[in-house]
Amino acid sequence: MNSFSWDLRDWIEDIRREGLLREIKGADWDLEIGAITDINAKTNRFTLLFDEIKGYPKGKRLLTGALLDARRVSRSLNMGPLKGDMELVRRLKERIEFANKHLDEFQPLYKSESPLFANVISGDSVNILELPVPKWFQNDGGRYIGTSDAVITTDPDTGWVNIGTYRIMVHDARTLGILIEGPRHGRMHLQKWFDRGKACPIAVSFGHHPSISIFAGIEVPQGVSEYNFLGAVVGERVPVVRGPVTGLPIPANSEVAIEGYIINEFRQEGPFGEYMGYYSGGATLSPIIKVEAIYFRNDPIMLGTASGKPPYDYSYFRCPLRAALIWDVLEKSGIPNVNGVWCHEAGYSRAFTVVSVKQSYAGHARQTGYVAAQSRAGALGGRYVVVVDDDIDPSNLNDVIWAMCTRTDPSSTIDIIKDTVGTHIDPMVQHEPSKDIREYTSSRAIIIAVKPFSRLIRGDFPITVSPRADVKQEVLRKWGNILGVSENLDSNS
Repeated sequence: MNSFSWDLRDWIEDIRREGLLREIKGADWDLEIGAITDINAKTNRFTLLFDEIKGYPKGKRLLTGALLDARRVSRSLNMGPLKGDMELVRRLKERIEFANKHLDEFQPLYKSESPLFANVISGDSVNILELPVPKWFQNDGGRYIGTSDAVITTDPDTGWVNIGTYRIMVHDARTLGILIEGPRHGRMHLQKWFDRGKACPIAVSFGHHPSISIFAGIEVPQGVSEYNFLGAVVGERVPVVRGPVTGLPIPANSEVAIEGYIINEFRQEGPFGEYMGYYSGGATLSPIIKVEAIYFRNDPIMLGTASGKPPYDYSYFRCPLRAALIWDVLEKSGIPNVNGVWCHEAGYSRAFTVVSVKQSYAGHARQTGYVAAQSRAGALGGRYVVVVDDDIDPSNLNDVIWAMCTRTDPSSTIDIIKDTVGTHIDPMVQHEPSKDIREYTSSRAIIIAVKPFSRLIRGDFPITVSPRADVKQEVLRKWGNILGVSENLDSNS
């Protein structure tokens, strides 16, 4: 692995050189940034750097579209060039396997100095709205500073440091509202502090290298710090500085960060457009953060993102990462011959997972589907798990739907798991005023879209209609340029 820069500004310059960056000046924080971000995610998918935001001086900037394709995810994780989505999943899986074995070698690297402390504001002088915090969409309950954040908490019993991405709304100059769902590691920390009758120390980075957002926004094993996990995946220890107020480790190259305490006082937070594409969570009573200090570099760059109807600004990066984590769990569970996993953007990386297997025994496909559906990376927000044969590319939605239409019998190949882990933001749940956020459940469908094993081993399932492989390659060699098709087109295509 090559030497790696954890600085967001270096990352931006790399993206600029690749022609993927667009700069936008003069946009309004009130709805315009959200609309631009949403349109961009559904069209050309540039990385967008906003400056001279209405009502703010030049130099207080906001970046969206950081992780919209495989190239940018790969660059963010020090993986080099690759051919496409499934190659990214395979490389991520290899790195995750390495990380699980070498976590102790990648403790965060503490630094004594950081450009983050170029500007320090504390106490009553703190005013969060001196930063360009967007109101992303018209039905949002307020302005949201925490959309691509890194929320740092610690377990008071063990010292385990967790980094999560949790939505944060501005209540006033020093008060923020934070929503952390029941199954999240940050919620476990928060509850332990509250059970002790204490406020929960918190640090939040609002601008940092995109790789930190990748692992703050995905499930890593309980008890493992995202700093260690990310460092092992990238191959470099993550540089951090100790927060002056809480002592929590903050990314040393952070552009903007706060420290404070989550207190056991609840205010209405939301609604906010969520990853399922709806205002389904409504407004909730959520704990508040009392901000004790804010730090920022000169000419700081905040990270931001917005959800909506998929595809949206952060729907892509979770697809290969979640797929790699599920694949890793399948293999660790003893499931053989997994050929590939993909979590589709249309299902916001959670609700439509496809696993490709080379069937080895009767029940293999069904076993695979159940494990994938109930794995930590595949459970929360899940809906459908489809298991397909190894001749199907799980990332190719046309292939997957074809397999579902031709290799299933709805009466016998769709299983339902009832009353499993759910979320209050699911648009299908019924909200009740007295219901705790941890009480919500939902069901899962396991769709077994494979050739029946008994017919597969006897060789009597109908063969697929397609050109013979050698003829296809010869045709592509002769006329591929006229057709605009590569000679190296996958034989399954």
